[in-house]
Parts: sequence; structure tokens; C-alpha cells
Amino acid sequence: MWVPFELGRPLGVPDNPGFQKKVLHSTLELFEAEKGPVLEVFPEEALAFGSGESVDEDAWACPVNFSAPREETNLEKRVSAFKREAAELRTWYDLGVQQRGRTAMADFDPETAVNIICNYLSGEEIETPRKDVSLAVALRLAAQDLNAFYFEAVISQPGVQTPGSREFSDWYWNQTAAGSILKDVRKKCMSEQDEELQITGQMFIVPMA
Repeated sequence: MWVPFELGRPLGVPDNPGFQKKVLHSTLELFEAEKGPVLEVFPEEALAFGSGESVDEDAWACPVNFSAPREETNLEKRVSAFKREAAELRTWYDLGVQQRGRTAMADFDPETAVNIICNYLSGEEIETPRKDVSLAVALRLAAQDLNAFYFEAVISQPGVQTPGSREFSDWYWNQTAAGSILKDVRKKCMSEQDEELQITGQMFIVPMA
């Protein structure tokens, strides 16, 4: 079964069990074919987050307005802007966790993830509840959790349509202080003597695309 959904969403968007069951049933029906190979195209586009409406990816716009990060500002001001931005999103993130009963943040809470990133850039001591991982792994996990935090925060505002991965990535990496700070983390990792940090910077902090 070939499905016309974005990579990573083989059943469509999350929280739409009716649509997801339809995809599964259509797939299972392929076992009834008299012979193979079999290739069918699922005839419907993915639905909007938890609704019955088709996704119009061009219509999505982030509901939170942040001033564009200035590349010329010094590190201290950039870190402060990042912390303020994350604090502004925390209310919406908490609301989403309450409504959905879960979060994709797997290793750190928002404050811990933010502090790991900021302390690394500032050269301060990094405190993390994950004592079993190296600094390089902690940075990678924090970056992943920040991505989930921002995504869950922006989709939790009332009336907001779930963005496609392209729309969210354009906003996250090009219009937020978080995206700008993580690019700084990438550069610093790649300048380190530690090989694990170098690899982390090259591959795991900022998407290679």
C-alpha cells in the first residue's frame, strides 16, 4: 500500500484513529489478492490533526510571533532571548500535555533541555538527570526534546492546524531563537577536540538538509 502522507506518518497524522483504521483496513485487504506482487495507492490525503478536514499545508502559520533572532547580538543576549522564547511557549506545551496525556519529550523536561544547551554554549557546568550518558549524547537528546517541545507547544493553541514537517522546520530553524542557538551548538561541537562531540555537531543537532 503506497500512502501519500509525509515521511514518518504511514497512517496519516496523529490523534485521528478513524482515518488510521481506514488505512490499516485498506492495507490488510491486500492479502485477499489472488496473486502478487501487489501495489495499491491509498486514494485519500491525510486529514488534519484530530479532524475530518484535509490538510492544507500552505495555510499553516505559526500562531506565536517571535522577533527574528539577530545574528549580530552577543551570546549572552541570544541565550536570554532563547530562554524567554521557551518560557513563552511553556503554557501551551503544558496545556497540550494535559489534553493529550503524553509528550514526545523523552529524556528531559523543557527547562532542563534549555539549560543543557545554554550552559554548554556559555561554558558553564552542565547538570543533567541522565548521569549515564556523555555530554555529546546529552546535547543530542536535549536538541531532540526541544524540537518536540516547540512542535507540541505551537499545535496546542486553540484552532491551530497541525503543520507539515516542511512548514514546521522552516519556522523552527529559520525564525526562532531556538533554531539559531542550536546552530551555535552545532558550530561549537564541530570545533571541539572530542571526536564524539564533533560527530554530534556534524550529524545530530541540526538537520543536514
